[in-house]
Amino acid sequence: MAKGPVGALDVIDTANSPREGIMDAAMHLFGKQGYSGTSMRDIASAVGVLPGSLYAHIASKEMLLVDIVADGISRFLAAVQPIAASDADPAARMRAMIVAHVVVVADNPERSQVVFHQWRFLGEGNVQAAIAKRQEYEQAFITVMGEGIRTGAFRADLNLRIAVFTILGALNWSPEWLSPGGKLLPEVVGGLIADTLLTGICA
Repeated sequence: MAKGPVGALDVIDTANSPREGIMDAAMHLFGKQGYSGTSMRDIASAVGVLPGSLYAHIASKEMLLVDIVADGISRFLAAVQPIAASDADPAARMRAMIVAHVVVVADNPERSQVVFHQWRFLGEGNVQAAIAKRQEYEQAFITVMGEGIRTGAFRADLNLRIAVFTILGALNWSPEWLSPGGKLLPEVVGGLIADTLLTGICA
């Protein structure tokens, strides 16, 4: 369960509890038919319990979305922030960050679909917390892009924020088509995406 006040998208612990199954069912349904199109009855049916029984393990449908989004964003931050903070060349870091992003997506595309496309249905306090986490993630790319422009690794005429948001926009739609069971490993797919995206920004 998420710890701390509503809107604190930080720590989630669902292991070894019925709540983990509820979260998995909610994640699948939110990804398939959207948050607003999913009822508590739908989630209960997917888990195999009566709707009222869900409340023994969760506070509300929104708190399920809060925890799914929090868990998802935390996975992306954990994968990308250490790369952004390393001493590698900015172009190498950007490439590794793109690959890391794709690997996280491939681990569970449904979770990524919810993180990228359903967070807007959160209530005011929770959506602000989600935006703050998203901005923290974006900042890792902005920092590396800025370093690359300053050092000459990336084109000097780039609009930094547009370049970053173009990359993230492409990456955030990858859950819609990425197949974890495809012929190419996620790392290979990530490398191909990185090569395509970096072509337009490298000096």
